[in-house]
Amino acid sequence: MHVAVLLAGVADPRKPLPKPASGDWRDLPGSAAVSYKLSPFDEAALEIALKLRDQGAAARVTAIVTDGAHDPALLRAIAALKPDRVRGLSPPAAQRGNPPWLAQHAPGLLREGDAWPGLILIGREHGDLDDGMAPAYLAEAWGLPYVGLALQVQARAEGGWTLLRSGAQQDESLVLPAPAMASISNDKSNRLRHPLMKNVALAKQFTFEQATPDAAQPAARAALVHAAPAEAAARGAQACKLFTGPVQAQAAALAAYLRAPATAHS
Repeated sequence: MHVAVLLAGVADPRKPLPKPASGDWRDLPGSAAVSYKLSPFDEAALEIALKLRDQGAAARVTAIVTDGAHDPALLRAIAALKPDRVRGLSPPAAQRGNPPWLAQHAPGLLREGDAWPGLILIGREHGDLDDGMAPAYLAEAWGLPYVGLALQVQARAEGGWTLLRSGAQQDESLVLPAPAMASISNDKSNRLRHPLMKNVALAKQFTFEQATPDAAQPAARAALVHAAPAEAAARGAQACKLFTGPVQAQAAALAAYLRAPATAHS
């Protein structure tokens, strides 16, 4: 079984950021000029992938690095943990944190022929400032069953995966078929292991595959046109709504509630 993990480095908070020549921080260079490290969520996703391989549930693990793919120190730190393959897919500056760009370019690195990995793991924050929408967007774009905020993953003897996720009131156990996708939240049970010193030394000799996106594609860029505070609702005008029951029932009730006219909520 092939397990892939999508990783997006974050700027190392211990080191100052170089100011882009343009003065626009969106042009922060995706190169060795910026030092990157893994977020706790990406560390957890990588640890779960390595655990699945240790348990025999994954024949191989592929790590694909987006933000920070041009930082050799980050790639070597990941390689020292001995995934079977480390590949880079560095988005243009204007496309960092843009799920549609990633949805278009990542499948070529993830799939083997037309086959998806049995499981794709991704940190709950993937270059989107903890908005948490990138993982769900990718799963929908790729047509894969998805679970968010997973804490643990176990392979099922009959195929597929059992995932423990953090629920609003209690942890939940969910079953997904393969192939599937899950975003990972950090937990003490999936704290990233330390690499062996011999593997750290070996990683310094590695060269890494770097995918080159199509430079001819226009780089979409968001611009703030107008911002105004949302109109405040009068206190007590709308009652708090609590959904209970199975996850599927809660999701259906929430969808119906959001589609209903505003007058129906008062």
